[in-house]
Amino acid sequence: PFSTAGEHNDAIFGRDAGFYVFKLGFIQYAWRSIFYGIVITLVTSVLVHLYQEAIRVVGSVVHAIPRARAHVLALLAVALFARIYTYRLAQYNLLFSTHGKDFFGASYADVAARLPVLYVLMAVCALAGIACLLSVRSRSLTVPGGALAAVLLVSILGGWLYPTAVQRLVVGPNELFRETPYIENNIKATNLAYGTDAIADATHHVGGDLTWDDIDENVATVYNIRLWDHRPLQTSYQQLQSLRKYYDFPDVDNDRYTVGGEMRQVMLAPRQLNYDKIADSWVNRHLLYTHGYGIVMSPVTEIRDNGQPVFWVEDLPPKSQVGIKLTRPGIYYGTSIRPRLIERISPPEFPGEEARGRAQAEPAQDPAAGGPQPGPAPAAAAQQRRPVTPQFLLANTAAEELDYPRVSEGGAGGDENVMTRYSGLGGIPIGSFWRKLAFAIRFQDYQILLTEYITTQTKLLMNRDLPERLQVLAPFLLYEPDPYIAVTDDGLLKWICDAYTISNTYPYSVRTPWFGNYLRNSVKVVMDAYDGIPEFYVVDDSDPMIQCYQKIFPTLFRDAEQMDTSVKRHLRYPQMLLRIQAGIYAKYHQRNPQTFYQGEDEWAIPPEKYASGNREVEAYYQVMELPGEQKEEFLLMLPFVLAKFEEKNMVAWMAARCDPERYGELIVYRFPKDKLVYGPFQFESRVDNDPGLSEQFTLWSQEGSRVIR
Repeated sequence: PFSTAGEHNDAIFGRDAGFYVFKLGFIQYAWRSIFYGIVITLVTSVLVHLYQEAIRVVGSVVHAIPRARAHVLALLAVALFARIYTYRLAQYNLLFSTHGKDFFGASYADVAARLPVLYVLMAVCALAGIACLLSVRSRSLTVPGGALAAVLLVSILGGWLYPTAVQRLVVGPNELFRETPYIENNIKATNLAYGTDAIADATHHVGGDLTWDDIDENVATVYNIRLWDHRPLQTSYQQLQSLRKYYDFPDVDNDRYTVGGEMRQVMLAPRQLNYDKIADSWVNRHLLYTHGYGIVMSPVTEIRDNGQPVFWVEDLPPKSQVGIKLTRPGIYYGTSIRPRLIERISPPEFPGEEARGRAQAEPAQDPAAGGPQPGPAPAAAAQQRRPVTPQFLLANTAAEELDYPRVSEGGAGGDENVMTRYSGLGGIPIGSFWRKLAFAIRFQDYQILLTEYITTQTKLLMNRDLPERLQVLAPFLLYEPDPYIAVTDDGLLKWICDAYTISNTYPYSVRTPWFGNYLRNSVKVVMDAYDGIPEFYVVDDSDPMIQCYQKIFPTLFRDAEQMDTSVKRHLRYPQMLLRIQAGIYAKYHQRNPQTFYQGEDEWAIPPEKYASGNREVEAYYQVMELPGEQKEEFLLMLPFVLAKFEEKNMVAWMAARCDPERYGELIVYRFPKDKLVYGPFQFESRVDNDPGLSEQFTLWSQEGSRVIR
């Protein structure tokens, strides 16, 4: 069960949400299999009797011998009796109805019209089945035919005409009055399903003037104001720190480290191999070039006079000016793709609502038409792009592996490479002939059998990219497509990937494309970049879905308390999760059904200018001191504006706390409605209207240059 106090019970049937999430889908699948088996048996039997002429059609009259008539009518009665339970399951599917206007779940017409009709259909099917059994000894098939016609007539009139009439004649003129209790069900369930019911709501009074006293009181916040965006910084990393053509920086992430006794926000990126830029030979791709090497790190607040970043970790082998050490910089397991899916997350789909101009994913199936199904996962969308890493590597072979390049001592004699052999725990021993044969068949690569580099100590490394590696190990979770890397206190490189439990069968909750209608970030996966062994830590043990998975896989999951403290300090709230929750909260913070129905206080994520076009503001990490707090902390923030007034003033902003002691807490600061607070696009307009900046934009944009806003 999802709860013991009943807060997760549906309002129509009184069942706990656990029934719909864990049981209903299987029951529907099993019962459909049984029902279709009965129908197929019935149809096959009729065809066989027709072939044997035990049933004949003469003119408009059907003749059947007693044996065939009894057989077919008995099967028809069984099918009708089975149909009764099918209609019962259809009643449960009403909780996923999309018939309501701008809300999800059972509506007035569903409960007042469709639900009673389903009861009537159950009774009609029972009577029709009895009629078929009573007609076994009768020569006439009129009674069974009339019974089937009655079922069909009630299904058409009651399933479509009657609910439509109720919707137009009863609900339409009194919509708010009739739908109020069902809107309340949708608001409550949606906030519970997405975790937005626990958001703290506060009013923030904005001052008009900034004084030196304000700055003095918030020095640490000012010192951590971000000056770098990950896109141009990734380009700078590539130009300044790739150092060899075969290295690449597929991702730039935000994190925080303690430097000089203070929390400092940084951007960092792993230096990984780009196999598209390596000479295309089998030995190069599978034996010699096996891993990336080290990271690049820079503070978000500092820029050199020439516009370049200030490097805190740089070069090969990695050097640091601030005491960040790497004891094992080899990256055998990593990520080669950065799918910017955070920019394509669609808002919740409300019935009758027009597209808002954002990219839309394929919606999940209509639950009323056969049960709800989840849409495609983000990681699955990422797989549509061709990965650049080879399917497998052979490590610790007779051939040494490239560790990192360096210039030979004295500057003469050209370059030389530092070589190594893999000594990690990851990989599969492949020294025997039968294993080589098995993997040669698995990868359709006969050279595994022919190469002489394989020894008894050789290991085969496969599924090296995140999150695909995790999908192979635990495919029942949904994984963040953008994992990030962190440096532990002992100098190890650890990948951190967020994992989600999802469902599309939480009653009354609004659907979000790709994610269904229930979402929890219950698991953090920590994986060593050298060994590749993932550790699944449960960070939200109140989630009923992860409790179920823990019972199924008791050795897979660990408690969050077992996580290394130096890793725990780098946990952060996922951007993707906050974007989804913000999209939900933008509408569902309106807890009053009348306000929700009218949409008078609906919010939206504002646009901003980037490069030469507009885009939605991305949630951003920031070190700052929250109002009313005593120290700075690492946050994820996102602003709100009024819906349909996206280019106007800001009405609120949401913050997700990332530090271990307050991790996962969400708070929304509302701005007073009687005071103007510039929204992002209004600020863009002020920038455009500034004569000095406008002149610079014009100057910078000449001769093929491009201004990145």
